[in-house]
Amino acid sequence: MAIDLTSKEGQFALEVIQFGAELASRIRFESSVKSILKDDCSPVTLADMGIQAIAGALLEQYLPGAVLVGEEDSDHLRSEAGADDLEKVTGYVHSFFPHARPGRVCQWIDKGRGKPEGTFWTIDPIDGTKGFLRGGQYVTALALIKKGAVELAAIGCPELELQNHKQLGKGVGIFAARGRGCWAASLDDLEDLKRWVRVEVSKCQDLGLARLLDSFDPGHKNAEKNLRVCERLGITSPPVIMDSMAKQAALAAGDAEIFFRTLPGKEPGHREKIWDVAAGALAITEAGGRVTDLEGHELDFSAGLTLARNPGLVTTNGLLHDAVLEAIRQVAVC
Repeated sequence: MAIDLTSKEGQFALEVIQFGAELASRIRFESSVKSILKDDCSPVTLADMGIQAIAGALLEQYLPGAVLVGEEDSDHLRSEAGADDLEKVTGYVHSFFPHARPGRVCQWIDKGRGKPEGTFWTIDPIDGTKGFLRGGQYVTALALIKKGAVELAAIGCPELELQNHKQLGKGVGIFAARGRGCWAASLDDLEDLKRWVRVEVSKCQDLGLARLLDSFDPGHKNAEKNLRVCERLGITSPPVIMDSMAKQAALAAGDAEIFFRTLPGKEPGHREKIWDVAAGALAITEAGGRVTDLEGHELDFSAGLTLARNPGLVTTNGLLHDAVLEAIRQVAVC
């Protein structure tokens, strides 16, 4: 394997997605999963908070001077209304870190309040929270960013089965490092370096045979424009609908060729959060694919918490990328 998973950075990344998958699965199998609405009306669960706390604890253990930029914070848990939830989250985290206490758990979560500048890690503890709640796909996504570029990525996909690598079973970890490729292993075998397999994007060059991925959430796209783009491309097969960054993991492993995200009609100024894109973008490029914004520009992760300079997202196996960009351009000028 060309990637060093024994370094402190590698161990940190692998344990985050491994522990994250264990905790998420445990909470998901409970009789009901509580969700809390954030200020932007998006849901957050105790799994989101617990996994970010785990990431903060592991960062303290492996890379105490490193910066973490996360999606969650402990404000709800520190409030009077969140007292019961804090007790539950502390109990979850305690099973991984016996020294966990309520105050310490909040501190670990808030390690994710770092500034996105220079060198830093970014995490989405549960990417695809609605999928997590629905019983669909979700992932834990972690990326290391240096000077605006993604250098390392780890994605834990507890519900994903790669069609080109079925020997790994359901539940896979994806790991990528700049210049060293993209790799996959069963979440049960992350520590066994011999069980990792290199993954690559599909070699399909025929748009008529291309497989398209799409999001469940209508708020993440302009559905009418997406349909028109597909018509321009001549893609008639229905898209594979999937929550979360599991889409990017599947594309990186050759299970599909195209995923793009147009700007929501009601929010044309929308820009993606860095933790929603970073890990998947590196996985695809290191697997041989290509990732740009809707205008064909490379992604710039140096603009803060969002990809402020990059409208939308286009990810492909590379061979079909220019055709997708041209179809998007044609639809935009119509």
